[in-house]
Order: sequence, then C-alpha cells, then structure tokens
Amino acid sequence: MIDWWNALSTIQQVFYIIAIPSTIILVLQVVLLLFGVGGNHDADASADGGAELPGDTDGSAEIDANGDFVPEHDTLYDQGPEHEAGLRILTVRGIVAFLAICGWVGVAALDMGAGAVLSSVLAVIAGLAAMVLVAVVFRFSLRLQQNGNLDLKNAVGLTGEVYLPIPRGGKGKVTLTVQDRFLELDALCSERDLSTGETVKVTGITSNNTLIVTPLT
Repeated sequence: MIDWWNALSTIQQVFYIIAIPSTIILVLQVVLLLFGVGGNHDADASADGGAELPGDTDGSAEIDANGDFVPEHDTLYDQGPEHEAGLRILTVRGIVAFLAICGWVGVAALDMGAGAVLSSVLAVIAGLAAMVLVAVVFRFSLRLQQNGNLDLKNAVGLTGEVYLPIPRGGKGKVTLTVQDRFLELDALCSERDLSTGETVKVTGITSNNTLIVTPLT
C-alpha cells in the first residue's frame, strides 16, 4: 500500500485524499438516512440570518422588560401553502457529494491520460453537477414528504433537533418527524441561542409555517 501511494503523482494523491474520506462520509449519510437518522446534520450554508420574530408578520412584535418575545396573537396556525424547501445547493450533503465526485472524476481522468489541468477542470465540473443534482433530489423529496394531508399543527408538542443554529429571536432550522415523515423546517426561538444538535420542543407555529421551539435542556 505504501509503495502504491508513493508511486502516485502529487495531483493523484490530492484527488485520492479528497475522494476517499468524502465517499466514506457520503455512504454513511445515505445509510443513516435510510434508517431515519443522520438527515438532521445537513447544515444549510445559505441560511437566513435575519431576526424575524415568531408571530411578527408585520414587524410590530415587541420585547418585554426581561428581553422575552411578546407575540402579537396566540399561537398561529396556517394550513396554506406547504413549507418552501427552495433549492439549497450549499449544504453539507451537497458539499460531500461535490468532494466525492470531484475526487473520483479527477482520479479517473488522470488514469485515462488527461493532464493535471484538464483533470482538475473536469473534476470540478463533475463535482458541481453532483452538488446541483443532490440539491434537486433533496428538494423533490421534501416536496413529496410535504404533499398530501400533512398538517403542521401536528408538530406542536413534538421534539426535534437543531441542525442549523437558531439565534435568539432569529431563524434557524430543525428536523423532526411529523406524521411519520422526516422533515426539515424553519424554526424560531425567543428564549436563547440554540446550537446544532440541541433537542427542542415545538410550542407553536407562525403564520408562515415557521416553528416556534423551546429548548429541552
């Protein structure tokens, strides 16, 4: 093995270093997802860092003397349009797919006699294509999950896990299972900042289908 590695050129070693670990991670992600776990670590690099407050649909929400959010109304429910999934390309899942495909295409191109520059270009193009494909497939799967009789009111009282940090009074994302469907949903918390991996409980839903959550720890 050492002799084989030492016989490789520097660019080949780089592609293998990129390809092997990312492929292992990608396989683990797929296996965990099949068993209903692991899908909650798909951090969205295009996160909305705005400070939209729960129930603040017109920007008139208030903060009391203790710094806590004072909602305009009681818990709001909306059975209207489904949660907008969007086409999220810069996710952990997409980046891992990019690295895996980029690495192996680079290795294959070099093995077929392509130069380092051409191999790199082909590898990057293939990696970007894989990233976009993963985003499209994931968006499609979310739409399938949210079709039918899904009612987000059933999420109230359930527990989930933060996978995109939620700033206090701002927006992040949580994953949880609603009606036997594993979903990725926007979430707000007025109590404190929430970090990735924390367990939360859904206490309400805003008019734009954003969950209002509270930490369980």
